[in-house]
Amino acid sequence: MTNHRLKILLVDDDKVMLFLHDTFLKRSGILCDTVLCYNGREALEYLDMNQGMETTFFVLLDINMPVMNGWEFLRAIDDKPYLPKVLIVMVSSATEESEKARAFTFGQVIDYQQKPLTVETCRRILGSERLRGFFGDIIHE
Repeated sequence: MTNHRLKILLVDDDKVMLFLHDTFLKRSGILCDTVLCYNGREALEYLDMNQGMETTFFVLLDINMPVMNGWEFLRAIDDKPYLPKVLIVMVSSATEESEKARAFTFGQVIDYQQKPLTVETCRRILGSERLRGFFGDIIHE
């Protein structure tokens, strides 16, 4: 059974990383569909087109991408009416603490993880305090 009130957007220009993260989310027990976006602009367009849905959007967002990077995406959604329905985990190969600190200056960012994610990382994200109860009915143990 899929949850139509939740959409997961995987945003990364690396197709292998998208495949891995999608696979690891499913292996961690997530039963909802994922939407693949290859840059921030594609993710922004998806959210703009689907903002009327009674849906929460959970976004795994890469930072360094062509067309529109993760920082540009965060600034672009900052004044959108659907912002309260967007939860973001930054996923980056950047190891600098300054990048992590910058990510948390955006209110919709709930976590920052190193690439690549693993099944265990996905389980930790999904079980985090900010998401507690949110995924309860769509995680299959």
